[in-house]
Amino acid sequence: MKSEFKFLSVVALAGAICGNAFAVELKGTVNVRESSETAAEAKTKAINSARRQILISVLSKYSDANALTELVNNTSSNDLLNIISSSSVSNEQISNDTYSATITMNIDNDAVKQWLVENNVQNWVPNNEYSEKFSLFIVVQNGISDWAEIKRLVRESNMNIETVSIQGNQIIAKMPMSYRSKFTATVREYGWRYADNSGVLQIWK
Repeated sequence: MKSEFKFLSVVALAGAICGNAFAVELKGTVNVRESSETAAEAKTKAINSARRQILISVLSKYSDANALTELVNNTSSNDLLNIISSSSVSNEQISNDTYSATITMNIDNDAVKQWLVENNVQNWVPNNEYSEKFSLFIVVQNGISDWAEIKRLVRESNMNIETVSIQGNQIIAKMPMSYRSKFTATVREYGWRYADNSGVLQIWK
């Protein structure tokens, strides 16, 4: 019972760490107007155009503008959609073959930074200290070697991890929420087991 209480206390602490987090997003707004054979096609073209314009306009302040523009123009619309966290439309006007609107998009800070790094675009997108994070409860049976392996896997996968506390063979850490699926898949390949406990990811071997 004592060990169970200790474990639950650690999980509660980890949950509290995440509880006050909130997302800070990069944001841009553009006016677009596109024509096509149908209104639906025109709207799709307009939204895709807005996405590219906003990414270039906002991120050129934080990266090599030429490399960024080339990357945005050579990336599919579906892939670019993955780094947009939300969007809104106003002043919408639709005719049989034309669509125009004012479109605002919020860029996922952590996802876009990872995307730029993976594509070798020099950037200084600020680390999002207050972005939404999840907590990790890690049991390291082999002590420092297990912890070194976790940090190596994180580093090689272009992710980042923040240590909160280390008590014996129990480590509490936190990571951006956007890395959760990728991190879980990565450690699973190296023999780590995992479970979710009220949002806290537990991993052990």
